[in-house]
Amino acid sequence: MRRRAVVLLCAVLALLGLVAVPGEAAGPPPNSEPYTAPVDQPLSLDECHVDTRHGYYVKSAFGACWFTELKFAHYACPEPACAVDGTASAYVFSTLNVLKDSRQVAMAHRLVNWRTDNVADTARFGVSILCGPPTGGAGFCDRSVVPVVKSIAEWKAAPDVTEVFSLDGEDPPATGASAAVAAEKRTSYIVSSRLVAETDDRFTLTGSSMGTGVRCDVARQSDPAYVRGADCVLRTWFTPMFDFSAGELPIAETGRFVRDVAPAGRYAGYPGTSGGSAGFTGPQNRLFYDVAAREAHRVAAEARCASTWGPFWNRHSGGLTNVCGAYPVDESVQGASATSSFTVRPVLDTDHAEFQRRFTRFLAENHVLDGDGYYFYPLP
Repeated sequence: MRRRAVVLLCAVLALLGLVAVPGEAAGPPPNSEPYTAPVDQPLSLDECHVDTRHGYYVKSAFGACWFTELKFAHYACPEPACAVDGTASAYVFSTLNVLKDSRQVAMAHRLVNWRTDNVADTARFGVSILCGPPTGGAGFCDRSVVPVVKSIAEWKAAPDVTEVFSLDGEDPPATGASAAVAAEKRTSYIVSSRLVAETDDRFTLTGSSMGTGVRCDVARQSDPAYVRGADCVLRTWFTPMFDFSAGELPIAETGRFVRDVAPAGRYAGYPGTSGGSAGFTGPQNRLFYDVAAREAHRVAAEARCASTWGPFWNRHSGGLTNVCGAYPVDESVQGASATSSFTVRPVLDTDHAEFQRRFTRFLAENHVLDGDGYYFYPLP
């Protein structure tokens, strides 16, 4: 009997997280749904197409691509009135990917579909890749300018090139940043490329520049349970989106609650635009370091549950237990408080716990730092 009591006590403590479970793996707990971290799905040149909207496509916080058209015209003499005596054009695709578990980025280019008129295949074209800080920044790259120039014949034979850059240095903390945020050493860079031609000065070369801002930090190295994946993100262009199936059994009550209360906005190009799915909301902003604020959100939410749903709001049918689901969530700056607008609903505790587990993993795998924005996007 004594041994059985000890086993039961250990099981209870393990459920509460007070003792380690033998064989428990480090890292995020497994989810019931298939999942691949965004950084494990780099954006390939094959995914960047001519019909990219606005000339670019963003896959995740770790990968984006651009499309432009190189248009070259050569003139018979330097004077403005001189006639064009040769032209060349090509499609130019470019991708920028953050490399996993590192402070590096890879920028790739593809120059294809060459069309020429009186321009020899020996003519040399390409890109100049620039890596460095924005104006006033203190970050730096291992290489600030990298020219990648080849003849048309060489591009036709090998149209793809990739260059890897290491990003270093440290920006001063933003004004008003907390000590915890300052310790993350958030630093900004710009990685971009522009078209170049190696010829005399009697030419014009058109085509948009390609690239975006990159932000790096040491948060993953300091606390891998906080954020994972890489040490840099393409935060300039992309706000991560937590999409989930509101009808999936393990999260059904919480999922339906979030879907019901989410504003009915739509975002062109995302699931639900022409279907019955609720639109995404937000952005909300992550609240990680301020534990007292999160706890205050929880107190305010539970007080609203009691006043709205009565003193027995935490009783679920079948003898099960409810928790107070709140939207915006406790982990957001916008969470429940006396001065904010929020909604609550009692939901099954195990259902809510699974939803929270997936949401926390989403934040970590998308490298969403304290204060960063994110969206909820409920699907059917």
